[in-house]
Amino acid sequence: MLSPEQSLTQVLDKLLFCSQFGTQLGWLINPEEEAIFALLPEQKLRLFKNNDPLPVLEKVNLKLTVNEVFNWLKF
Repeated sequence: MLSPEQSLTQVLDKLLFCSQFGTQLGWLINPEEEAIFALLPEQKLRLFKNNDPLPVLEKVNLKLTVNEVFNWLKF
């Protein structure tokens, strides 16, 4: 989750570091813009918004959209 104290560059750098050492999927949740960046295998970065379905790990049986994540965060 991107917090006000962190820059986008700092968090992306951490995600890329994790990806280099085997992390299969990372999400960067940006509450200010209600957007989620997903870091996929081979360090491919994609932006997801609104009703876009989010990528999940292959063995995880979950269907989730960006809007659903942000609706949960509004509690």
